[in-house]
Amino acid sequence: MITSFCLFLMILLAGGAGSCNAASQEAGPSLFLDAKELARLQSEIRRLDWKRAAYEGEDADSDHAFAGTGVRSGADLWMKRKIEIPARSGHYHHFFCECGSRLTFPTDGREHPEGYPCSACGKVYAGEKYDGAVRWQIHNQLAVAALNMGIVSAVEGKREYARKAGEILLKYAAAYPGPHTTQTQGGMMYQSLCEAVWSIELAGAYDFARSAGVLSKRETELIENRLLRPIGEGLMSLNVRGNWHSWHLSAVGVIGYAIGDSRLVDYALAEFRRQISEELGDDGLWPESVHTYHFYPLGAFLYLAEAAYHHGVDLYHLEPKPGKSLKAMFTAPLGYMYPDTRLPAINDGWYNSFLPANHYELAWARIGDPAIGWGLKEACGRQKTARNSFWALLQGRPLPRTAAAPGVKSVNFPVLGIAALRSRDGAMMTLDYGPFMGHGQFDKMGVTLFALGKLWSADYGTPGYGSPIMPWYTGTPGHNTVVVDGKNQARTQERRLTIFAAGETFEAAQAETEEAYPGVLQRRSVIRVGERFVLVDHLQSAEEHTYDWFLRSEGALTLEKLPEAEDAPALEYAHVTDAKAYGAASSWAGQWRQGRLALDVCAFSSAPATLYSARCPAETANRTVPLAMARARAKTLDIVTVLAPRSGGAQAACSFENGVLTIRDGEAVDYVAIGSTKAGAELAADAAFALVRTSDGKTPTLAGVIEGAKVTWKGRSLIASGSRQTALEVEAR
Repeated sequence: MITSFCLFLMILLAGGAGSCNAASQEAGPSLFLDAKELARLQSEIRRLDWKRAAYEGEDADSDHAFAGTGVRSGADLWMKRKIEIPARSGHYHHFFCECGSRLTFPTDGREHPEGYPCSACGKVYAGEKYDGAVRWQIHNQLAVAALNMGIVSAVEGKREYARKAGEILLKYAAAYPGPHTTQTQGGMMYQSLCEAVWSIELAGAYDFARSAGVLSKRETELIENRLLRPIGEGLMSLNVRGNWHSWHLSAVGVIGYAIGDSRLVDYALAEFRRQISEELGDDGLWPESVHTYHFYPLGAFLYLAEAAYHHGVDLYHLEPKPGKSLKAMFTAPLGYMYPDTRLPAINDGWYNSFLPANHYELAWARIGDPAIGWGLKEACGRQKTARNSFWALLQGRPLPRTAAAPGVKSVNFPVLGIAALRSRDGAMMTLDYGPFMGHGQFDKMGVTLFALGKLWSADYGTPGYGSPIMPWYTGTPGHNTVVVDGKNQARTQERRLTIFAAGETFEAAQAETEEAYPGVLQRRSVIRVGERFVLVDHLQSAEEHTYDWFLRSEGALTLEKLPEAEDAPALEYAHVTDAKAYGAASSWAGQWRQGRLALDVCAFSSAPATLYSARCPAETANRTVPLAMARARAKTLDIVTVLAPRSGGAQAACSFENGVLTIRDGEAVDYVAIGSTKAGAELAADAAFALVRTSDGKTPTLAGVIEGAKVTWKGRSLIASGSRQTALEVEAR
């Protein structure tokens, strides 16, 4: 029976179309495929090589958490195995070495009391918490296997696969210890979050097994009343928010549709609408972190959206508030990702994260927005991966023949507090100025840099949360920012972006904080001049402090010759190794090199700074990258840094004098005013930043102003606006 609230949601979400009754006992699956889609999929597997490869695949006995790659081979593998349900699982994030690398899961799907070696360094760890993580893996593999078997039974009409899936479900129904009563108590999985992920696969397997007609009435009642409904009700009872709740509500809804419980469905649809309306950021990004913790809840929503879609409720086009929708969750990251589709690993999450083609496969099929099609085509092409994911198999459509980029432009994401400056040729810098959020780190004013098709200065995200090295990745020294007195920043709530000025050649973002280090005003400006970037750091306090300026990059670091300082204080940062100190100086230069490509750096300090070269962890401690650190003791400190990527030629010559930065590259010279300069100066401006570009050091070709109205070059007026401009560029020929 349809409840009045469910009817209300039907009308609200789908314009009155469809029904929120969950699956009936009619033939055919109804969660992730319907009869028409199944017939199409059967035809596509016969006709299309990529669909057939996604279906047949290779040996799928792997760590993947969801079905997709090698559905048929994965099902066959488990068809041959005796089904044994392990005890309640432990925590996946305990399965990490102290170096940050993951341990090696056993290939035989069993616990090993003798221990588990690190996948990188080989150190062996043994004990219950590691055995529990292995059980976590086995539970997920069983759920994947059951779903794989269900898909095979539907595609090939082989009921023995559905019966084997039913066997897994029935054994889980017999072994299930009862629902979660807290986030870590009750349930088959240690965390209710993991229980939600796992149960969606089981609900999908049940949908296929039920539709195949291999389960008796008693068996369906056992699976529904002793396994699926208790899971759903347990998850529904927990009062959580954030990405946990995204998975909770989605699991509740998928289970509700699978077993025909409209009460569960009502709850899931209402909570989905509330999360999109109240928790999704106005900028379209999920406000806990970025990359991993944007696509993680989105992945949950897609399962619910598909189940709802097959019951006449369209969540894909729901927009409870302007700009807040699943579509926005797909289009916003296109302005956030690096040009190679890698996702900046700012805050918690995996370093090697890319735009997830699996998610975009379904969005392209259901939403069909051209920008989403472009994102999918970019992900498939640049990542050089096969279209073999779960949603590619079930719902994948032909890629767009032509897919124009949605426009390269700099973007500010005000909820997360991240500004991204981009050039048309693929250089990109991010500035993290936002508050400490759910999966935040102490990384305020941290920057990353991508250029020349490579990631140079990175944020390395996090390894497993259970790894002892986690404090390095969450701490301030693990980021490209300034550390005060050797301490981590405090948690902040500020989003003080004071300038965001986008332009064709000349643009800037500026932010400041007094919460990160109470008593210290920290201001960082990021300026893009063509393909180069300028960092301007200002630190000010009534008291003297030690300021440590950090920048790490991929590649081999070479510093210009400076005398080594034998009496310089040793660096006492954990995990920083091979440190060398050089004599105090007010300027220094060097480069990081990756093959024929280089990232040149030159810096100018208002007070003499001791320069250090060292190494620090990359994504794990088993790989390190070169680090440059400048240390000065002062009340007020200003540092101006030029970061110049190049693919050949000589290093640009830089100087900084009287507030004007000069960057000379052959005959061409850029003059950048940092702040207002005096009338009568060679470059005079009343702006936060101003640019004069010359072809020969004398003849101006371009002028730009940010937060100003006037630019004069050698007495010649290049810009004279009647009002203060956020950003303005003019040709000066």
